[in-house]
Amino acid sequence: MNVLIAYDASDGAKEALKFAMKLKCAVDKYYIVYVIPPIGGISASYEPYIPASVYRAQDKTAGEILRKAKRVVDKENVQYQIMKMNTSGTPIAKVILDTAEEEDVDLIVSGTRKLHAFTKLILGSVSSVIVAHAEIPVAVVPPKP
Repeated sequence: MNVLIAYDASDGAKEALKFAMKLKCAVDKYYIVYVIPPIGGISASYEPYIPASVYRAQDKTAGEILRKAKRVVDKENVQYQIMKMNTSGTPIAKVILDTAEEEDVDLIVSGTRKLHAFTKLILGSVSSVIVAHAEIPVAVVPPKP
């Protein structure tokens, strides 16, 4: 079985990673995926100038986030691949779903931030979209209270 872990270093994602490691006796390979969030403009018709330093900082942050995941997974003696993905304008959940399909994944494990209804409406919920559109099983793991 191949498992994709959507990881962003949030409390929910940390718990999702721990949960996924409990399945290691049944897992052939883990794919730990971090999707660099898009830098949005003010409106669809206005594309602001974004300095290259902002993109470099995002890439550096992504590397730090994935190093945290790697430290956890390295202790588990499992086969895994770390994947840093760019959205290129594609919604984060779609990048995760497309990656799961490309890598022939059998299970997606995602954390949740337990957003309240209004916050979820404004910010969206990657895990909700994954659950709604996945064609494979999805485990959504909450953060510790």
